[in-house]
Amino acid sequence: MQAPITVGSILQNRYRIIEILGEGEFGRTYLTEDQRCFNELCAVKELISPTGADAWEKAQEIFQREAANLYQIEHSQLPKFREKFEQYQRLFLVEDYVAGKTYRTLLTERLAAGQTFTEAEVLQFIRSLLPVLEHIHSRGIIHQDISPENIILRDEDTQPVLIGFGVVKELATRLQFPDHPTPVTSVGKLGFVPSEQLQTGQAYSHSDLYALAVTGIVLLTGKEPTELFDTTQLTWNWQQCVKVDAQFAQVINQMLNHLPSDRFHSAADVIQALQILEKPSIPTPELSQVQTMAVGGRPESLPSPVSPRQPQPAISPNRSNLILDSPLALGAIGSAVVILAGVGSWALVSSIRTQRNQPPNATPPQTFPSPVVSSEETPTPEPTPEL
Repeated sequence: MQAPITVGSILQNRYRIIEILGEGEFGRTYLTEDQRCFNELCAVKELISPTGADAWEKAQEIFQREAANLYQIEHSQLPKFREKFEQYQRLFLVEDYVAGKTYRTLLTERLAAGQTFTEAEVLQFIRSLLPVLEHIHSRGIIHQDISPENIILRDEDTQPVLIGFGVVKELATRLQFPDHPTPVTSVGKLGFVPSEQLQTGQAYSHSDLYALAVTGIVLLTGKEPTELFDTTQLTWNWQQCVKVDAQFAQVINQMLNHLPSDRFHSAADVIQALQILEKPSIPTPELSQVQTMAVGGRPESLPSPVSPRQPQPAISPNRSNLILDSPLALGAIGSAVVILAGVGSWALVSSIRTQRNQPPNATPPQTFPSPVVSSEETPTPEPTPEL
């Protein structure tokens, strides 16, 4: 393997190397500044490439073809692959740099404080990453290496971001062995990938779902997969370490099934299975106990009690509602109101005009007093004598 590039060097007259972020059997990752884009931070991955002339030409062909798959990926929770280039007879991939802490670092900090991730946190964690897997799987890309080390809690918006694509490692393997039909080195961390992926080196969508479930129970329990998996029975014993909702546990266990045919086969299936956790079942009360109480405290659904001595009203209480519901009745009432309002207005205006037309010294109209009944007797007139 070639020596690392010196810190401070500039690649492609653009990317200035700040430090080495990581190094492994497949290559190195450098933290760089993009001098053409306001010194924005980005990650540059150097892939191990063969040294022979014939192998180098074959590796270039594979690199050009396979790297194109990486540029199909565009999701807010995935680092964007920017470009590929060759320099110093080395192959490089450039992607966005994600500022934050890996979930491995976060779990280590929790364990130091005597804590682990809660059920609600892990449930949200899984729900946040399922659409990401659905996105890459729909484009025929399998991550192949999901683990706490390859998921970052982004500082910017506290969203989990999936990094460390295994397809890059697979590409590096194929570059080393260009004539081999399949990768000779299996991709993925021991304990986090299913057995068939370790045995054959082939990964499928349910392989990523398996690894996501393993990551979830590691965050829940704070224990490694080797402590949770029974190799003699080929079963997971994580529920002995933590108590969670039974339906949530059922979903996790199906993702962890040893038989690929019994697992969920797509991220969409898991999303649908988890929707039931958002809709808790509400028990239906018995009809005999259902009472809708009014403000006064008497059930509205029950009729008002009537005394046996009190006669029933002859007219139904709902009769007024029937009248108001009739269009003809409403029209007649409206017309009567308009007429009465008009007559009243005319009388008021006439009275005001009459008062204005009277002279200032005019004698007010004479009023006739009401007759008064006297208490004295009225004398009877004497009869006129006849002549």
